[in-house]
Amino acid sequence: MGRMIIDAATSLDGFWADARGRSVMRASDLHGSGLSGRLGDVCGAVVMSRRSFDLSGDPSWIGEAYAAQTPVFVVTDTPIASVPANGPPGLRFLGSYADAFAAARQAADDRAVLVVGEASALKAAMRTGEADEIWLRMTARTLGRGSALFEDGIPVENYFVSEMETTSDAVHMHLEKRIGA
Repeated sequence: MGRMIIDAATSLDGFWADARGRSVMRASDLHGSGLSGRLGDVCGAVVMSRRSFDLSGDPSWIGEAYAAQTPVFVVTDTPIASVPANGPPGLRFLGSYADAFAAARQAADDRAVLVVGEASALKAAMRTGEADEIWLRMTARTLGRGSALFEDGIPVENYFVSEMETTSDAVHMHLEKRIGA
């Protein structure tokens, strides 16, 4: 079974989104940025929230961001009548993170499951205890309030920084789960 990797961004004061729900980084800013630019090469399946899917504006970016034929599982409470024509092949909509993680693990086989998007996706992955790595971008801005990335007893103390890179957009940290944690 492959690893579960979380790809996330935060402001200096710990928010992934401002009080209006706008992400600290736009999806277009993330393509190939810093350390996370390598993630598309290792992932065998992607899990994201419906909000993250909608915020992209154009689902075709998903097909461009990940290797061809990478299955993408979008978690949504609202049923989707049909897959958008410009969405990637293998795009599926599921009703829960548990279902999406299970389907992604099966689809990815021995490759990594990549969890992207907003805090709900990160928290769901962390609560399973299966998140092996966090690829975190910390932007040089503060939001003052909004949606916190780490809260509600999320066990971030079980991770250590194994690699770090600084770009003009952010500090990129690769955090790995401690063995036995």
